[in-house]
Amino acid sequence: MNLVVRAQWAGGAAASVRRLLGSRTRRRVLAVACVAAGWFLLVLARLVDLQVLQHEQLYAKAMRQHVGSVDIPARRGHLIDRRGRELALSMQMDSIGIFSDHVSDPPAVAAALAEAVAVDEHALRRRIERGGFQWVKRTVTLAEAQRARALGLDFLQFEQESRRYYPYGSVAAQVLGTVGIDHTGQAGLEQKFESRLHGTPGRGLMQYDALQRRYGWQVLQAPKPGSDVLLNIDLELQSLADLELERAVRETKSRSGTIVLMRPDSGEILAMASWPRFDPNDLSRTKEDLENLRNFAVSAMVEPGSTFKVLTASAALEEGLVSVDDEFDCEMGGMWIDRRRIRDHHPYGILTMPQVLMKSSNIGTIKIGYRVGSEKLHDYIRRFGFGVKTGVNLPGEIHGLVRPLARWSDASLASLSMGQEIGVTAVQMAGLFGTIANGGVRVKPRIVRAIRESGTQEVPLQRPPAEPVISQDTAATMQAILEQVVQNGTGRLAQIQGYRVAGKTGTAQMINPVTRSYRDGMYLASFCGFAPVNNPAVVGVVMLFDPRGQFYYGGRIAAPVFSTVVRQALRVLDVPPSRIPSLPVRPPAEVDAVLLADFIEGRANDVEDEPIFPGRNEAGPGPAVEAPAAETVAANVSRPPGAVAVETLAQEPYGGSLTAPDVLGLTMREVFALGAQHGIPIEPHGSGLAQQQYPGPNEALSAGDPIKVVFGTQRVELRDASRLAGEGGG
Repeated sequence: MNLVVRAQWAGGAAASVRRLLGSRTRRRVLAVACVAAGWFLLVLARLVDLQVLQHEQLYAKAMRQHVGSVDIPARRGHLIDRRGRELALSMQMDSIGIFSDHVSDPPAVAAALAEAVAVDEHALRRRIERGGFQWVKRTVTLAEAQRARALGLDFLQFEQESRRYYPYGSVAAQVLGTVGIDHTGQAGLEQKFESRLHGTPGRGLMQYDALQRRYGWQVLQAPKPGSDVLLNIDLELQSLADLELERAVRETKSRSGTIVLMRPDSGEILAMASWPRFDPNDLSRTKEDLENLRNFAVSAMVEPGSTFKVLTASAALEEGLVSVDDEFDCEMGGMWIDRRRIRDHHPYGILTMPQVLMKSSNIGTIKIGYRVGSEKLHDYIRRFGFGVKTGVNLPGEIHGLVRPLARWSDASLASLSMGQEIGVTAVQMAGLFGTIANGGVRVKPRIVRAIRESGTQEVPLQRPPAEPVISQDTAATMQAILEQVVQNGTGRLAQIQGYRVAGKTGTAQMINPVTRSYRDGMYLASFCGFAPVNNPAVVGVVMLFDPRGQFYYGGRIAAPVFSTVVRQALRVLDVPPSRIPSLPVRPPAEVDAVLLADFIEGRANDVEDEPIFPGRNEAGPGPAVEAPAAETVAANVSRPPGAVAVETLAQEPYGGSLTAPDVLGLTMREVFALGAQHGIPIEPHGSGLAQQQYPGPNEALSAGDPIKVVFGTQRVELRDASRLAGEGGG
């Protein structure tokens, strides 16, 4: 019964459905179904198009929008002195960028950032309005980065970048060179060894969200650090050479100058100073700063004058054409050659060959040159290394000028014998005197000792072969003659107490680059020599270009600089005093009295060729270079040996004043790094760990003032001592 009822109910329900699905309703349902099917087919087709047909293009576009492939800069190699002290290093510092498209109020943001990181507000505003990603400031100090973060701006980007830092400021600036904002060497060793220092960059993937905020980072290839370049330069001697050269240039009102210190047996350059200098830490260089990049030791070509007479005498002795007993008639100070009158600064009669050099007689030297002859003299000029680059591994080195023998005039032999008609550099002159000091064997100068790659041993640079130029007997004779020049001749102010010194003075007239004439009162004052004579350890060359002070001759203004710098070099190299006592060093006043005839009556000690023009150094307006104040000179002279003045790294500290950070107990490198982060210059004294600092920790420090730090070899706690020193009433 129940089954029958259920069947009837089901049949009735089906009949009801058929009635509901009449012809009109059925059509509507079918239409909806068709539309749904059509949409499904369209979506399916679009998915096929996106996922299959356009997969590669869309994937690449997504990668460009959300994943960036960037170079990972390699750590730039360091420049290190002969005792392991870093003269140039790279530090990780923050750089600040901004996503300009997300800035709603550019003027307000530019004003806030300009105040925080000390940049030009208007220039920053223009960059923000340009759109896209823009740099606010590269390699900021720690304080600037903290102030920028404190603004709480989500659209700022902080990136770690490497910045080149020179802990000792302008010391050896022309030798080391500098790098630009792109971290590429622009001068000096930074440029010469760019491929070694730069390293190999790595590759990385950076992931961004829809708002261009970084959320992921993956290193694909790690960077390979650059190689360290190990130098023969000694920081202490370089600092002294820089300081003494600056003092000499200012006191003599010279236009520029250079000093070279070299080991004669190995050719190692211990110091190479040029003035004027520049601050390699300052990337905002003026036109004048760019001109100061020039390294005068290798790029300034001059006529050497009397210092070149050493080559003429050496060639004559080597060829057996003269002996130390030969006498020469110097014709009482005047002779005619090819319608040109050659003069000595003082009238001399008969002089022996050594006396010709001791008195620096032009006429006597010319007669020695006549015995040598043009062909042999030209040959010895080449053998001593003139007319070619020395290969010292510094950019900007010039060949100098040695004219072919076929282009010599009738007067060329006379001129070249006394150092005219030839162009030389300071480093070439160091090679000449180094050859004599080294027993007649020429060793080319070298400023780089070795290359050290990351994690590997040092690889010394290949030394060029030594070249015998003159015999050991000739070299020994010349050493003895040059020692007499210092003891009894024009080089007395080059004496060093306890050491036997040899050398030669020079006061050469320079050609005015504008008028192309000798007659405008421009001179090169120089002294070249070595010490000690019994075992030569250091060759020194001092050149002062166009001095405009009271004196302008080499024996008076260049020789004392040689004495000061070489004396320090002998101490640093631990060279014992000469066993044979040297002549006592007279005080300058007594020397001036002894040399009255040479220095005052003659107005020059060894000026060649042209007469001395009166009034050259009389009182009157001088050049643009002014002499330093007396207290400045006293401060420079009293600076302890090895003390190096360090220039400030960046802009003035924010707000004009700050407190001194605590550096006690830190290494010298850590102290310099901390100073760089805060934008504070450091004035170091000594070496080792920081023992004392002035001002003390957390004491007030005026904007731009340095922190004086005394370093020692023992790790001791001196915070209380420093505080007491600051409170003392002294």
